[in-house]
Amino acid sequence: MNKPSQQQKTIRKRLISNFKLVLLPLLIGITCISCTKNDVLPSMLGSDISNKKYVEILENNLSTLPNNAQVAIALVHNGNTDYLGVTNQNNELIKTDNADKIFEIGSITKVFTSICLAEMVTSNEVSLTETLQSQFDFPLRTGGDITFKQLANHTSGLPVIPTNSNEIQNLNLEDPYAVYSYDNLKSYLQNHIILNATSGTKYEYSNLGAGILGYSLAKKRNSTFEELLQSTIFQPLRMENTTTLIEQVDATKLVEPRDINGQVVSHWNFAETLSGGGSIKSSVIDMAKFIQKNFENDVVYNLPQVKTFKTEDNFHIGLGWYIYQDDEFTIYTHDGGTGGFSSMLMLDKNKKIGVIVLSNVEDFQNSISPLCNDFILEINN
Repeated sequence: MNKPSQQQKTIRKRLISNFKLVLLPLLIGITCISCTKNDVLPSMLGSDISNKKYVEILENNLSTLPNNAQVAIALVHNGNTDYLGVTNQNNELIKTDNADKIFEIGSITKVFTSICLAEMVTSNEVSLTETLQSQFDFPLRTGGDITFKQLANHTSGLPVIPTNSNEIQNLNLEDPYAVYSYDNLKSYLQNHIILNATSGTKYEYSNLGAGILGYSLAKKRNSTFEELLQSTIFQPLRMENTTTLIEQVDATKLVEPRDINGQVVSHWNFAETLSGGGSIKSSVIDMAKFIQKNFENDVVYNLPQVKTFKTEDNFHIGLGWYIYQDDEFTIYTHDGGTGGFSSMLMLDKNKKIGVIVLSNVEDFQNSISPLCNDFILEINN
């Protein structure tokens, strides 16, 4: 193959940026809420939030929150949900009411895609061993034996993103997933696909794999991915402000995306072929409903929580979910990021505790991952 041009390298970097799992090795006990940071933003949180431990956690972890950016948090515990909102206003942390505001949740979408898979498995519409080749009426260059299970648990061998970005018409690097058409996907599978590992043998995170999974499931239902999610998850859980389509979002609730410096950037849209990898927009109110549903002993929600592949010590992946387990905790988790948002979800089904953190800041996992972790520890007490 020819070496990629500098333009193709730039495109690839932008496509990968902020749209892959950044599961940091800090779960449960590695961070501590008593640890403090040297540079702490001035804060008014102590006068507005009565729980002083919550204030301490927020102030310790949000010292780098850019000006005009915000974080929305839901803490689910003891059968209740606490909502916390923080914004940096004029370089000072203040409380804000943003529980109903809508953020892009990025790759947390993959958990929802896997629940759609589980629902269709339990209804005998699909099987986990169904192959990629059987979804298309043209021969794949390679990888035809990749299964739905391998697409969901990132052992397909597919790369993070498709490698034929040079074929995408009207590609906008500020909204890089919006126009990857069926013809682009067909060309990739027919002419360009090269696996990084034999399917089923190695964990390698793939936005492409999750996108193909969502696309294939929706096609089986003769629906769009949005319609599949609405009928399977959003409508049954009354997640009324959750969608994959930005045009369906209440503009008064939609949060502006920002880069790490606090500058406003573009929202991301997703073509149908890649929507299953990261297209959902939601609020912490709706995401708290999703957390609570995952506490239940429901066959559809149980299936993605089963370990399918070990990624490293104490870490496995189910279908979509990442699973951390030690003597005290079994944590199901996923994070997400797009061009102007970062997010983190953690829950412990056994203890019925969960945390969702949504922020309108690109590349902010280094702050919100320990924040989420610290809150899991705190509400477990």
